[in-house]
Amino acid sequence: MQQPSPEQKPIILPKPPCYRDPNIQQKPLPTRNPSLPPSFRPKPKKRNYCRLFCCTFCIIFLILFFLFILAAAVIYILYQPSIPEFHLGSFRVPSFNITTKSDGAYLDANTITMVEVKNRNAKMVWRFEQSSVQIWADNGDLNLGSTKVAAFDVKVKNKTAVKGETKVRHEELNEKQRRKLKSAFSSKALVPSVEVKTRTSVRVQGWKSMMIGVTVVCGDVTLRQIQNGDMPPCSFTVFKW
Repeated sequence: MQQPSPEQKPIILPKPPCYRDPNIQQKPLPTRNPSLPPSFRPKPKKRNYCRLFCCTFCIIFLILFFLFILAAAVIYILYQPSIPEFHLGSFRVPSFNITTKSDGAYLDANTITMVEVKNRNAKMVWRFEQSSVQIWADNGDLNLGSTKVAAFDVKVKNKTAVKGETKVRHEELNEKQRRKLKSAFSSKALVPSVEVKTRTSVRVQGWKSMMIGVTVVCGDVTLRQIQNGDMPPCSFTVFKW
C-alpha cells in the first residue's frame, strides 16, 4: 500500500453554506417587527377637545347651581319670602245692553273690577309694573274689554287694591250667546273671568331683584256670589306672559 509523500498538502474542502464556526462569536441578527396591514396599525391618539369642553362646562354649571341653591337657602332663612295673595275684591257691571238688529245681536257693556293684592312679607316690598287687565265671560268666549293699570308697590305687611275699568261697544253676539247672556245677567248668574298680566320684582333693604312675568286669573264665581261678599282667591302663575 502506497504511503502519501510528506510533501503532499492536505486537501481542504470548502465549507458548506450557512456554516458557522463555533469558535467565533456570532452577532445576533436584528429583529424586525412583523408588518401589519394598515387596518390593524394603531392610530395616533388625538385629544378630544369636545369631551374636555363638556366636562368643564358641566363642572362649572354644577358649581354655579350649588351656589344658587346655597344663596336661595340663605335668603329664605333670613327673609322667609312668600308670594303675594290676590283676591277678587269686587266686580260690577254698571251697564249691560244687548241690542238686536236685522243683521244680528250686539253688546254694549261697562265693567269695574277691583283686585286686592296682599303682601305677607315682613321685610320685602313687592313692585308691580304696568299691568294689562282683560275681562272675559261665557267661559272665555265673550270679551268684555281690557285696560291698563299703572305700576304700584305693595309694602310690607300691607294690602293694595287695583282698580280696572273696561268697556266694549258693538260686540257681536250669536243667537245662543244673546239668549244665554240676557238671562244670566238678569239673574246675576253671569260668571266673569279677570286676567291680569304684569311683571313683578321684590325690594329688600335697597337691593332689587330682576323682573319676572306673572299672570293672575280670578273667576269661577257668579255676580250674585261677588255681591254677597264672596272674595275667591286668584291663581298666580310665574313666567307666563
